[in-house]
Amino acid sequence: MPHITLKNDEIISQVIIVPYYIHLRADGILYVRITPEKEETVELLKITVAKIGEMVNYKKVPLLLNHENSTMPGKAIREYWAKKESNPYSKADAFMINSDILRLVGNFYLKVNKPERPTKMFTDEQEAIKWLSVFI
Repeated sequence: MPHITLKNDEIISQVIIVPYYIHLRADGILYVRITPEKEETVELLKITVAKIGEMVNYKKVPLLLNHENSTMPGKAIREYWAKKESNPYSKADAFMINSDILRLVGNFYLKVNKPERPTKMFTDEQEAIKWLSVFI
């Protein structure tokens, strides 16, 4: 599955902190594309979350996250991200699942890491956006 295509008029602001490509959409959903360009680390994630805070004026917004090319979040990332305090700007997390291995990791994340924010896995972008719209 390629990354989600956004039109310029759908984007309010954007920032890149490789491997994170972050877009604040006009509908209030924050879209985060994670690429395999660089390995995710907790330290890099903390820097990214600080930048997200600036982007959303330190308010909570729903997040649509897409690990591009089946990029796998490591154990430390999953454990950290599951905690509510890891991202105080997220109302809910919708993860796009684009491979069987990501489906397994996603199910493991939900059952073992037990995220402290509303979290769901999706294969359909429009269904994910529909679910996140409840949190706007």
